[in-house]
Amino acid sequence: MSVTVFRAGLLAGGVALGLVVLGLGGACRPLGLLGPSSAPEDSATVLWAGGVTDSSARVVARPAIPEGEVRLAVDTTGTWTNPRIVDGTAPATNPDVRHFSLDGLAPRTTYHYALSRGGTVDTTAQGQFRTFGTGAFSFRVALGACARTGSRHPVFDAVRRARPDLFLHLGDLHYEDIDVANSGAFRTAYRQVHASPPQARLFRSTALAYVWDDHDYGPNNSSRRAPGQDVAQQVYREYVPHYHLAPETRREPIYQAFTVGRVRVLLTDLRSARTRNAAPDSVQTMMGAAQKAWFKRQLAQAKDEYPVIAWGSSVPWIGAPGDSNDHWGGFAAERRELATYIDSLGVADQLVALSGDAHMVALDDGTHNQYGREGGGGFPVVHAASFDRLGSVKGGPYTHGPYPTPTRLLGQNDGQFVLMDVQDDGGEEVCVTWTGKRYEADANRLITLLEWSRCFPAP
Repeated sequence: MSVTVFRAGLLAGGVALGLVVLGLGGACRPLGLLGPSSAPEDSATVLWAGGVTDSSARVVARPAIPEGEVRLAVDTTGTWTNPRIVDGTAPATNPDVRHFSLDGLAPRTTYHYALSRGGTVDTTAQGQFRTFGTGAFSFRVALGACARTGSRHPVFDAVRRARPDLFLHLGDLHYEDIDVANSGAFRTAYRQVHASPPQARLFRSTALAYVWDDHDYGPNNSSRRAPGQDVAQQVYREYVPHYHLAPETRREPIYQAFTVGRVRVLLTDLRSARTRNAAPDSVQTMMGAAQKAWFKRQLAQAKDEYPVIAWGSSVPWIGAPGDSNDHWGGFAAERRELATYIDSLGVADQLVALSGDAHMVALDDGTHNQYGREGGGGFPVVHAASFDRLGSVKGGPYTHGPYPTPTRLLGQNDGQFVLMDVQDDGGEEVCVTWTGKRYEADANRLITLLEWSRCFPAP
């Protein structure tokens, strides 16, 4: 039997002397005085680790000066006295980028990494990650989404100080809204993000998993008709240390799955195969046929093995049919199909949906999530956003929140994220706590918006 605990924080998006500015299509646009400073992307080193398991990891680097031999130094002590040196490979589409595969790693061990040239380790740009445990273990995941391109908001340092074992980015890594098939534009956007010191510090402090939403995939409210889709998928594969993609071809959606302890994580790409929002409901799809079949298979395979299945759905799941054409309420027929399948499989008691997109922290304990069979559904939904964007509310209702990101007329916007703490001693249940956080920039403090827990029985 599940146990739930809730503690509410203060302010439901209270705005002291603030305002929200909406652009076309409901997309949030920043006030001019809140815009990011110009990021020197050409002088930035892209360096981050992902695809982490209990014995392996992937590091991707794009040096600020890409010429010459570039290797990776790996060290467990951080002293660099006798590092392991790893050769990398360049993707066929971009000779300036290096991919490093790390195998044979020890579980629950911290590894430091840095670029090496001519036998000299460049410690000015170094990172670290901790491998996952084998079997059951407790860990922390930081969830978040939606940041202006090159944002230097202090919320990223607040996330880093929370010391997550995994940083799960749920979309809108940048807001370039690229509407051309230009690989240079997508590559520059990644370098602009890494040119932000607080973001670079966060990316290099832990393991990463990242799936896009609309603004970092294409224009606002993008579908599979985005002009730069093929290029976006190509450059993602160049620059992001991802898990195994299904499929692994160069120009296909970027959905992926991985395991952390006794939690199975499914990340869906809800843009690459998506029909246009105005398509008839009878033919509308967010996932597309191939991804949807994969998603159903993943649920069926996870059902008898994992107590918790965390689904990264970049857009809100809860909402009235037709309420919006940019969340699942606008794709009601496919949502009903998926919900009915989840109910028939009997996996709702193991599932939780994790979302970004809407610039709010919110949580539903399952009360408002019943779209399949009568009496079915009921899995929780967690929203974690935004890092620095103007507040917005999508979907709902929610049992806790929503807490849209406040906007300050004078000073810097607040920033928000969610911590997901998994407690697992290998017993008959896994308990998970979600804590919604807001970094009040003007007051330089971190406050709690909500806290809610559920224990999931082992299969």
